[in-house]
Amino acid sequence: MDHLDARPRRTSVRFRVAWTLFLVPFLFIGFMFFGFSYLVSPEPEIRIQPGVGVASVDGRDVALVPYERSGTRGMFQVMVRDLFQMRLAAVDAADGRTLWDVQLSDRLVWESSVLAAGKQYVYLATDSGPVVLNLRDGSVAARNDGITGLGGSFIAKRAAYGYDAQNHRVMAMNADGRVLAIPLDSLVAAPIDRDTAGWASALAPDRFLDPAKVTAAAGDLGSGERVELRERSAGVPGSALVRVAADGRATPVGDTVFHHAFVVLDGSSAAGAAAGHVLVTGDRSVNDTHTALRVVSVGSGAVIGSLDVASSPTATIALAGGGTAVATSYEIAVVTADGRVTPLTVGATDFFGNPS
Repeated sequence: MDHLDARPRRTSVRFRVAWTLFLVPFLFIGFMFFGFSYLVSPEPEIRIQPGVGVASVDGRDVALVPYERSGTRGMFQVMVRDLFQMRLAAVDAADGRTLWDVQLSDRLVWESSVLAAGKQYVYLATDSGPVVLNLRDGSVAARNDGITGLGGSFIAKRAAYGYDAQNHRVMAMNADGRVLAIPLDSLVAAPIDRDTAGWASALAPDRFLDPAKVTAAAGDLGSGERVELRERSAGVPGSALVRVAADGRATPVGDTVFHHAFVVLDGSSAAGAAAGHVLVTGDRSVNDTHTALRVVSVGSGAVIGSLDVASSPTATIALAGGGTAVATSYEIAVVTADGRVTPLTVGATDFFGNPS
């Protein structure tokens, strides 16, 4: 009986060995085609667009970051992913966790800007028209002609949309030249009955979208005070940070020397001023032209935080928790109220090209 049972077992072992040997070449080819191509391919290029925004989710600050991803990594992504992707990521400003990351377009040249965020929806102005996303998961709630009251008369230009912060509503101009308003957390646009002329001028679709000024030689501190970067004595390289009172009296802020530097702004104010510090961007040193972002205490003049960045800031956002989000063309970082600078990861993917 044992002799009879041994033959089927030997046949089964031979079959498994033969099947394994048959699969080995295919597995090797698969690894070389997909795995090896992934290992030797560079990461896609990530460029952050300046139209960043901020929202609050469960009481936590969330940075809303529109960005471009150019290229794919490995043959699998070449087969299933778009070569050019315009995306929006929602990143927790405190711990850097990506809540969601969604693709908005596959066009080569395409931009989007975060207009506002309510408790339920995020409102975007894009080169294809308005887009409304669910704040919880990034899914599309409405876009373009899907917005009630706007319909097929939407304009596919970012300049035709804006935000009325005073009245908490998104503003839009339609193809007939009428100005409509969408209250936050609504998907319905309705004509406005006041200040039509003012908003019509502000939303002219062919106007030039001048980027917001993010850096300058000086920034307001409030109560008539400001900080300035002033050149040192004639012939001496670099500039010094000074605090200028309302009566014009200037007081040095520390003894750090800055080179090719600017004060980072939030509107006309120095970014971070409410937390007792200011942000300065410029060369690392007189002989190092790479860019650094420094956090300087207005009270002590000490540099209390610093981060090497790839370029000068393109956007800033004040966070409800007292910090500031600062975006450049290649990264975004959060400066906390106590001056710590933490970079946020945007655009990371796994082997399959899914956000990670």
